[in-house]
Amino acid sequence: MKGIAKDYSNGRPIAECEVLLAPSNFRTSTNSDGEFFIPNLRPGRHVLTISHTGFHPYIFEQVIAEDKPLYEITVELKPSETGETTREYLEEQPRYKLPEVTVLTTRASAGHPVTYTNLKREEIAKRNYGQDLPLLLTELPNVTAYSDGGNGIGYSYLRMRGFGQNRVAVQLNGVPLNDAGTGEVFWIDLPDFASDLEDMQVQRGIGSSLYGPAAFGGTINIVTRTPGTRVQPSLRAEGTLGAWNTRRAMVSFESGRIQKKYGIAARLTRMKTDGYRDNSWADLWSYYLSAARFSKKHTTRVVFYGGPEKTHLAYDGITKEQMAENRRYNPLTYPGEIDNFFQPHYELHDEFRVSEKFTLNNSLYLFRGDGYYDQYRTDQDPAKYFFGPQLPTELISVLRRRNVGETDWGWIPRLSVEHGWGETAVGGELRMHEAQHEGLILWCSPQIAAHQPDYHYYDYRIQKRHASAYVHNLFRVSSRLRVMADLQLRYVSYEMDRDKLWNVTWKKDWGFLAPRIGVNYDLLKPGIDENLPAAVIYANVSEADREPTYKDIYDPQDYWSLPTNASNHFANGENGGVYTGGGLVPELMDNVELGTLWQYRGARLGVNDYWMRVKDEIVPYGTLDDLGVPVTGNAPRTLHSGVEIVGSHSPLTWLDLSGNLALTDHHFVNYKEYDWNTSELVKRDGNRLAYDPPYIANLRAQVSRWNLNFALSLQAVGKQYVDNTENNNTAVPAYALLHVDLGYRFTRMAGTAKYVELRLRVNNLLDKEYESFGFIGDYGPSYIVGAPRALYTTLAVEL
Repeated sequence: MKGIAKDYSNGRPIAECEVLLAPSNFRTSTNSDGEFFIPNLRPGRHVLTISHTGFHPYIFEQVIAEDKPLYEITVELKPSETGETTREYLEEQPRYKLPEVTVLTTRASAGHPVTYTNLKREEIAKRNYGQDLPLLLTELPNVTAYSDGGNGIGYSYLRMRGFGQNRVAVQLNGVPLNDAGTGEVFWIDLPDFASDLEDMQVQRGIGSSLYGPAAFGGTINIVTRTPGTRVQPSLRAEGTLGAWNTRRAMVSFESGRIQKKYGIAARLTRMKTDGYRDNSWADLWSYYLSAARFSKKHTTRVVFYGGPEKTHLAYDGITKEQMAENRRYNPLTYPGEIDNFFQPHYELHDEFRVSEKFTLNNSLYLFRGDGYYDQYRTDQDPAKYFFGPQLPTELISVLRRRNVGETDWGWIPRLSVEHGWGETAVGGELRMHEAQHEGLILWCSPQIAAHQPDYHYYDYRIQKRHASAYVHNLFRVSSRLRVMADLQLRYVSYEMDRDKLWNVTWKKDWGFLAPRIGVNYDLLKPGIDENLPAAVIYANVSEADREPTYKDIYDPQDYWSLPTNASNHFANGENGGVYTGGGLVPELMDNVELGTLWQYRGARLGVNDYWMRVKDEIVPYGTLDDLGVPVTGNAPRTLHSGVEIVGSHSPLTWLDLSGNLALTDHHFVNYKEYDWNTSELVKRDGNRLAYDPPYIANLRAQVSRWNLNFALSLQAVGKQYVDNTENNNTAVPAYALLHVDLGYRFTRMAGTAKYVELRLRVNNLLDKEYESFGFIGDYGPSYIVGAPRALYTTLAVEL
């Protein structure tokens, strides 16, 4: 018999539970992962008792048959309270399960042959000072991140296995978070969201994600806390002060279980920062509200969250010359160059336990985003904004506004079945996206006769429809061998219409079929002797397709793509109409993973090798169109391969050592791009992809004792080329940063406070000067600088 014991209130494993088997009086205990193993069970009736201090014991009878080699069970121990020890009371309580209602077919667990890392709520809380989520993930294998402002608050971005975040599938409570039109993830709309998390799982490669946007670099599964899982209510307040006038105030509330079946959780945050770089300030609000109802058959949750934001834009980099003069310089100096956006999210999740074997899950979601940002630009060609004869030839200055209003809604159903061979899930997704994009000229100088109030230089609508269906199987072939077999069918459709300037319309649709198969084998099983190691080996072969963004097909905001400049791409020539030009084709990836994980007492070591062949990867500076204009294009063949090593060791009960290393080779196999210097197509075969370091390493030493938490972490990132030429003179240099976390929890408090916690975070302890990202800008190589040493202090009180 193999089992795991979990905490009923939060779904986490419980270590050191006593496991007693009668009538044999065999005794064992759960390990650090809450797992136990009982070998050599004889056929017949057995009574199992699982107990732990502070929990009600779990007692049940199991009949062992001769023809079944392995019994696997999961038990949940309910925290004990005074007066809650009767059987009648326990039978009245609904059975709460960790909310796999939102994560089952996108999240991996033991037995799944995929490469993943879990980040628990406690770890997130210890590292959180209000930074954006990508910065929290930089200690995970093969992940890099940076922020426009340099201090991790505002517009932030991550990369995984050489892919940008538009090729990383991000799901929050199982709901796709990537923008439907671009694939991007706007983390700025989720300020201080780490305060709401139950946990995060990061899968690298295609993984087990079966709906939402295609995952090339990986999948990030974010799960928020479920209200009502704690027995007692709590009220928490946090305040943070830090470098560059960073201020954060947060208050959160959890109701505990109300009338045995309801729960409420809420949070409100206000954050402000000046940013490290000049004119990179952010003024952010954030809220979270969730309510849950539990019954014997249903777990239902509603979740509302969002964050109105105002941020001065700082996405432009600086040259080496500008860096030498002022590292904090931001070329976007116009005071009104501000991003204003608000996107509230609404979710409804329901888990219906039809029977012990069948579970039906449904999720509905809706989010509506509205916002704009202004840009001041000088030395502009008036023909880019005003259309018609008799335009002036002199350059102008303009103040332009970009508006967007978008609506997304979707439905995610799933039916899960447990059977004698394992488990099967059948489900799908329907997502509808509609966005209206407007470009206005608010002011220009010198004045042009064609300029009128509310003048538009683009105005169009984009619609995207996304439907998918899948079947997921995890077969238990034997006590040691599991086989994953998945198949996904996906349909994607784009449509552009309501173009008020050129009446341009077009429609594109694609169908994709993605098979995945993998095996997970237990090389060594420790049984009841903890002196023996445990070892697992896994492998999988997966395929995924990704459609281009709508701007990869036709960009209505690009001057060179308009009917006046590309009349042969439109049915009505210079008058627009139906777009008949080409566009980029979908990307196709084949992903092979081979890995092993070894565990012995307090030590773990994992090694995995990945090989990702991409056909038609969309890369910057691609082929030429028929006008000789360089555009983004498809690279016929690229290869992403590498080795990822993860390890941890706890030599003492209060000391944890951990680290990871990624050694990568991501390069072009077959690709030509336009060279601005020679005006020719140049082969880049064998060249490393841009923005991609050859190594990423992390080390962490953490001490947790006497309510004290101290951690020292080191992150090292290799050199990154800013384009595909492998030019060492323009590359972002390698860097290594040292960070410190220090926290202490005061638990012996007078009054009603449960505890008071003080946390200190020091980024870049050694005050290194470094650049975190680079690209080719209007004036050559440009760089986003990282911040020097920075201190953040957080005070938290929980009642």
